[in-house]
Amino acid sequence: MLFPDDGNGSRILLTSRILELAGQSWKLLRERVFGQQYSCPPQLVEVGKKIAKDCGGLPLTIVVVAGLVLSSGNVMSEQVWGNISENISSREPTIALQCSKILCFSYDRLPLRLKPCFLYIAAFPEDSDIDVSKLIRLWVAEGFLKPNHHFKCLEDVGERYLEDLVERSLVLVSKKGPDGKLETVGIHDMLREICITKAEEEWFFHHHVRSKRYPYKEFIENPYRRLKIHIIERCSELNINDLSVRSILFDESLLSFPSLHVRSRHVCILDAPRAYSENISYVFSTFVNLWYFAFSLSSPPSSYRELPVLISKHPNLETVVVRVFLNYGIGRNILEVPYEILKAWKLRLLIWETSFRLTYPSDIGNIVYESGLQTIETVIDFIFEEEMIRILVNLKKLKVGYYMENRNWGDFNFDRLSKLLNLEDLEIRMYYNFSTDYSMTWKHVFPMGLKKLYLEVGKQRKVNFLNSSISIPMPRKLDYLLKWEMEKEHFPCLESLILDRAIWIDKFPSGVGEIDLLQYIELNECKISLVDSAKQIQRHQHENGNDAFRVRVIDYKGENVLF
Repeated sequence: MLFPDDGNGSRILLTSRILELAGQSWKLLRERVFGQQYSCPPQLVEVGKKIAKDCGGLPLTIVVVAGLVLSSGNVMSEQVWGNISENISSREPTIALQCSKILCFSYDRLPLRLKPCFLYIAAFPEDSDIDVSKLIRLWVAEGFLKPNHHFKCLEDVGERYLEDLVERSLVLVSKKGPDGKLETVGIHDMLREICITKAEEEWFFHHHVRSKRYPYKEFIENPYRRLKIHIIERCSELNINDLSVRSILFDESLLSFPSLHVRSRHVCILDAPRAYSENISYVFSTFVNLWYFAFSLSSPPSSYRELPVLISKHPNLETVVVRVFLNYGIGRNILEVPYEILKAWKLRLLIWETSFRLTYPSDIGNIVYESGLQTIETVIDFIFEEEMIRILVNLKKLKVGYYMENRNWGDFNFDRLSKLLNLEDLEIRMYYNFSTDYSMTWKHVFPMGLKKLYLEVGKQRKVNFLNSSISIPMPRKLDYLLKWEMEKEHFPCLESLILDRAIWIDKFPSGVGEIDLLQYIELNECKISLVDSAKQIQRHQHENGNDAFRVRVIDYKGENVLF
């Protein structure tokens, strides 16, 4: 009666350190390893109950041990269970020490390929959701990932490594995308402490917390290859004097934007999204081995407009993430970037957190090289020239924005968009003045391999989209006219479909329900008729054997239901 079932999905887990509750511990361990539908073989019951008792009633240690058994590849082996039992036998004076020992044992049993990936997670702030894309980018830059016969793309290798850590219960899933892929993850506080301890013991990482010896300056001299800087108080200047450091990472939660001074010329990874340098050209000329560069540019540094040229001439850069702090209106400080930036032959990812515009030379028709770029964010008024299509042959993700005040829709050559054959993720945003009365029809073909499409239109009166519109969040009070037509051939690789406040759509086109790879539809604050249409698609998919197909509906109160 104290905890009624209100049907909202909440659960209460009662934990205890009373060893007499080992029976419940054994039930949890048994179900994690064998599942609820299968029983434990009789020859493993005794050793299994002993392991459960040695876990001290702490669910975390139980699920970690279960992950250890599962990762052995032979859950029926008495030798596997006996070896685990022998290594975690309770010889420690306190439950806390015993739990720590069990968790350390699980780390020691990790394959060599996963150990640095696991330790790297400690570089992220405590109790925070870790962005999976950033984590994998850093793994790539550190050289932890190697392609294999299953996965040629390093990002795919990173996703598989992370899933392996999740399956071993060493990493917690915080959020998944509609395609089922991990978006954010977390780590239990006890496991994070293990990470930090092991990283220090193995000279893998050093966590530096700001001291109070100097009121505004900080001096760091720890001889570690990787340095994580955590500063709670305000600091105006950071001096890193150690010559052996190769990777420098800052907490994104810094209260201030300190000026950074580094003595080492061998830095390969500089993840400093909340630090800046008054002389950006000095940074690039000093760090000649730089692979990963995430930095802040304040307004207006004298060398700000030199940055694209510096990037294009840098021999080793693979990832560039630039955050620009400007004090002017949106769209007024778009940086003009020469197309030569695409000549940085190792560059794979270019993210400009405000926006930039590529400038095209008069002789662009003579360009014959191919860029290795796989991700570009966010380029303004991008024109799909034939030459740019040939240059960006490896592009997988593209975010573009368009200010339509003085341009015609046909100026951007969207009819060539389908020629980006490797493009999987496309985001298009279009902006208009309130006073603009503009009507357009989207009738262009998307790349056949496109898996994710996000379209946003702002400040517009009438819109007509044909064969498009997968995820379209728009303000509720604007007056839009939308017509949506499509066939399954338009998006043969589509796996997930999200409509956010699409209150002008009554039902789905018939082609949506016929897409073979579609697994997920999400509707956020949409019409009841559209919900009914989604349920009809779900019934059709289930009748055809696609039992994994799901529909999620989020109503106006924020409550969500999964059908």
